[in-house]
Amino acid sequence: MERSARRIEALGAHLAPSAGRPAGPGDELQLHPTSAGGPGVQQELQRLLEHDNHAMRAKLKELMKDPLYTPRWNIPLAEERELALQRLQRLCRSGNFSVLDFRTNPLRIFAAHELAAFCEPSMATKMTVQFNLFAGTVLKLGTKRHHDLLVKGIDTMDDVGCFALTELGFGNNAVEMQTTAHYDPASDEVLFIIHTPTVLAQKYWITNSAIHAHWAVVFAHLIIGNTNHGLHGFLVRIRNHEDMQPCRGVRIEDMGHKMGCNGVDNGKLWFDHVRVPRSALLDAFSQVGPDGSFTSDIAKPRDRFLKVADQLLSGRVCIASMMQSSAKVALTVAFRYASTRLAVGPTGKSDTPILAYQLQQRALAPLLATTIALNLGLNHVKERWAAASGFTPGQLLDPDTAREVVMLCCAIKPLCGWNNEDTSTACRERCGGQGYLSCNRFGSLIGFAHAGITAEGDNRVLFQKVAKELTASTHVPAVRARLGAGQGRLSLNPISVCTLEGLQQLYTAREGRLLGQLLAAMKGVSGTQVFEVWMKQQSDAVQHTATAYAEREVLEASCRSLEQASPSLRPLLERVVLLYGLYRTEQDLGWLLAEEMLPPAAGKAVSEGVRRLCAELAPHYKLLIDSFGIPDHLVAAPIAADWAKYNEVDNQGEVVGIPF
Repeated sequence: MERSARRIEALGAHLAPSAGRPAGPGDELQLHPTSAGGPGVQQELQRLLEHDNHAMRAKLKELMKDPLYTPRWNIPLAEERELALQRLQRLCRSGNFSVLDFRTNPLRIFAAHELAAFCEPSMATKMTVQFNLFAGTVLKLGTKRHHDLLVKGIDTMDDVGCFALTELGFGNNAVEMQTTAHYDPASDEVLFIIHTPTVLAQKYWITNSAIHAHWAVVFAHLIIGNTNHGLHGFLVRIRNHEDMQPCRGVRIEDMGHKMGCNGVDNGKLWFDHVRVPRSALLDAFSQVGPDGSFTSDIAKPRDRFLKVADQLLSGRVCIASMMQSSAKVALTVAFRYASTRLAVGPTGKSDTPILAYQLQQRALAPLLATTIALNLGLNHVKERWAAASGFTPGQLLDPDTAREVVMLCCAIKPLCGWNNEDTSTACRERCGGQGYLSCNRFGSLIGFAHAGITAEGDNRVLFQKVAKELTASTHVPAVRARLGAGQGRLSLNPISVCTLEGLQQLYTAREGRLLGQLLAAMKGVSGTQVFEVWMKQQSDAVQHTATAYAEREVLEASCRSLEQASPSLRPLLERVVLLYGLYRTEQDLGWLLAEEMLPPAAGKAVSEGVRRLCAELAPHYKLLIDSFGIPDHLVAAPIAADWAKYNEVDNQGEVVGIPF
């Protein structure tokens, strides 16, 4: 208690007004007389960031006070997997969300992902496959017989499913995939034969399949006679409920230990001429009649694949939601520790919180601002996806709107995944040796970040998709306007570049310039040369263009959110958004200077502005962190609480039953 009191007293001295004493270390943490503060501002910002389904969020936070959700670290692989399943079952059986929410309140699904990711990456990962990829596909591509069979069991986890799309040799390349579903006209009943013809055709990295799944949505080429009708989804039972043994002809292999998310049972699936009934075809858009006749609402096989893989799009929003929660946990742990860990001050004694050091602020504050800005950008993407989800019967979208939603989903997931990786790694480093302990969570968060970077579309591949769709959008007035801005000359100076208005001009012009350069590089290129130029000569330009698009969207969404903020919150949130804009500008400063989009003096002002805002926001770090709304039982890291008390006993690096 004496040690804790001394830390709190020292921290209080750094945060208190400095009247009557000379300036010293930590004075940059003093409250600015005009700064926003108080519980009202924190609550408003939390509500803005959480965005929706506030009552459900509160219920799930309360539910996860159950000891079942207390982290456990040094446990066997089998126990870790069973724990992830039990946690998810308890969450699902609470009745707070349902796969049917995709029809009525899809934002509830995303919110559930955010809450699950606060607690534990493996549980959240199993959730996104069960509810989005598996259940969402059954709901969207299936018909009443599929819904009657599975919806209730999906919601309660009595029917666990997986999404068998990826193949070992071909990833998600629909043209090359080899798994087949042959129509068998010789059988007594109309059925399909699902088959894995080669090693490269095995379904790979299939979450939930190794241990827990009863069902799989298997993607296979639908072949009738000599005609391949393209990739379709089939509902295939892979295990019996009674004894959990693989069904006849189904071979399941466990992929074993991974660098993270080991509560997830990833597996490999093989099908040896597995016979399934005609009703196994998810037939909302394509049907096979009793006589073997094929009909489809979608004429082209490529378009059919895009429809059957549609849940990958919402999956990217789910992963972005989980990545955001992971980054928030990392920041919460790091800022709390940095505010209580005392280190060497000017007297040579350990009397200065490391959060008072510019080194610590410069490392963490820009990531805090980025995470908040990405939250506001993700809120916008959620709304745009929900308005065009395809779950509403008869919903028609014009091609430009559909393309915009695809770009947004493919842009936000990479930004959130990379930010989680950067944030978790930086927070681990800035917490020193304490950050290396598993119980302080950074190891699991870093592993989770890498899973998010790769799953539901490799981030760099998704950015290729963004750039491709953007080059096909030059007829859209807003895109034409940005192209025009990129051709003009900006007149930003050291003052105007450090304003939101100036940054919005810069981000708009940067995207337009990059898109114009990419279009010029591709002009006149056709046939096989398109691949040669796009993939082998212009890869840097493709990635840079997508980055510029994505970061502009986030900045503009953040600026729109400022309009919703009260006069009490707006000054603080404006500085947060400004820090995000300047920090991301700083990362691209070399190109901006080389392109003469910024003069050297303005470029110098960018880094100066980042340093200034890191210090200005210092009095509000706690408020900003608290606005994430993560209760202590979900932070659950000793260094985010009374870490001295935690170390009074032999804790073995565990937190179960250890007070802190």
